Amino acid sequence: MSKFKPRCRLYLQVAAPITATLERRLFQALDEVSPACVLISGVSERPESAVLDGLIDRVQGAGAACLIENDIEASAELGADGVHIAADPALYERARQTLGESANIGAGCGLSRHDAMTLAESGADYVAFGAADGGDLDALAQLVAWWSEIFVVPSIAWDIESVAGAERLTKLGVDFIAPPRTIWEDHDVLDTLRDMDRAIGRIRRDA
Repeated sequence: MSKFKPRCRLYLQVAAPITATLERRLFQALDEVSPACVLISGVSERPESAVLDGLIDRVQGAGAACLIENDIEASAELGADGVHIAADPALYERARQTLGESANIGAGCGLSRHDAMTLAESGADYVAFGAADGGDLDALAQLVAWWSEIFVVPSIAWDIESVAGAERLTKLGVDFIAPPRTIWEDHDVLDTLRDMDRAIGRIRRDA
């Protein structure tokens, strides 16, 4: 057994509608930084199912999981790998019953230790921690450090904007770094993602 945890990886977020620019930048990121997962939000109305079908196929073809945010039915209909939901045990049970045991179901827990423990005990595949509006990195760092010392359920640090913040949280044991969905608005988004991926990928953590 390896004495090190798997290397931390990126978890990307995109929001519908999927513009041509967003699609192009995402596809470049899939080729260059090999994210573990792509989360698509804003698909409840499903006005562009053909575009979403193609996007999901491309993400999965690149070896990443593709999840849908807050829409269990859309995840099932579109053939996604799972769903990201709020920290609600009843909602988790409905998602698991609908999508099956093989689906990836994660929960956003904010800075709540109680919610994270409850969803992990229910069977969530990951818990996502994040401060409101991306603030209070110190509180997030304390939570990540506590979680990684006690639990084996993977954790995600949510809406991390800076490479320095990503490095800090990776050293504390977080399993995935999720930059904010607004990152795609920056012209230098690919440079930022490359830098972040390189920084977190070279950090080894004891298992």
